[in-house]
Amino acid sequence: MKAHIVHDGKKPVHSFLLYLKNEKTGFEFNHGVGSVGRNNTAIDYSYQYNVASITKTLVATIILQLCEEDKLSIDDPIKKYLESIDFIRYNELHIFNGKKYQDSITIEMLLNHTSGISDVFTDAETRFNLSVLFHPKRKYTAQKFYKRYFKYKLNKKPANIPEKGYHYSDINYMLLGFLIEEIEGKSLPEAIRERIITPLHLKNTYFEFYEEVRGTGKRIDAFLNRINITKRVNTSYEWGGGGIVSTAQEMAIFIEALFGMKLFKDKATLERMLDTSKTSKYGKSYGLGIYKWNLYNKTFYGHGGFYGSILAYSPEYQIIISSNVGQSFPPFDTGKLINKVIKIISK
Repeated sequence: MKAHIVHDGKKPVHSFLLYLKNEKTGFEFNHGVGSVGRNNTAIDYSYQYNVASITKTLVATIILQLCEEDKLSIDDPIKKYLESIDFIRYNELHIFNGKKYQDSITIEMLLNHTSGISDVFTDAETRFNLSVLFHPKRKYTAQKFYKRYFKYKLNKKPANIPEKGYHYSDINYMLLGFLIEEIEGKSLPEAIRERIITPLHLKNTYFEFYEEVRGTGKRIDAFLNRINITKRVNTSYEWGGGGIVSTAQEMAIFIEALFGMKLFKDKATLERMLDTSKTSKYGKSYGLGIYKWNLYNKTFYGHGGFYGSILAYSPEYQIIISSNVGQSFPPFDTGKLINKVIKIISK
């Protein structure tokens, strides 16, 4: 871990948080090395970080819980839940080559990114990044950020016709967040707290900007190359696609509970979540809010996060990896690093 701390250069890695568990052997490791980032304060395992897109797995879990409770079906068209919400502008949501396709989009297509809906972060990357850098402290509401989708005319630039391709988009998970709020009659942060955070006793986990800071309050800085995002930018725009702050251990508790059937009633629900058949035809391995990976010749499921996070679990080998390096583009091969870690924990 110490060997991967790089304080200098264009892509500094000031911190490395790592939680490992091998349920079969009983081995457990929880450690943090390096410093906060904006200063030289040494960190330990208790430091929190923005888990970014790992948030999507929590949102998908709630959607599938609602499915088990017969409050929705993932085969339902999103029209059933979102058409009446004015700010969503449902009838203009997905226009491909001049033809409207929003009525063809189902909840499942949002979950596995086959809706074709464009992404503000990647499909309007330059415009949005310039907006953030010129107004780094601007606070967003979910609705305010969602309006960017139409401001950049992304509704008229979908990646594909629904279910005719794969295109990763945070807008999919914003819509799922709005859908949860519509069904539950409460905010997305409240739903995540009531359904996941509180039942699992995650005392250091909270929805950033929408909830008060919880737990230790000790936070590492996340970097985009040399830019200290945590210090400079209000990232409230991440919301349903990436707004959770947590620790490596508490994210491990979440994924262990997910596979331990503490969040679902029916094993078939988890199996459907892990099914990647709808995206494999497009060369991807994405289920419902979760990736399928082959790491060190072992099958893992989990999610990554933009600011150097990974959360992965191997059902067969019962191995958990939860980590953060605080850098979006580390100056080393993270794949090789992960494989080395798995080799060690597999013994």
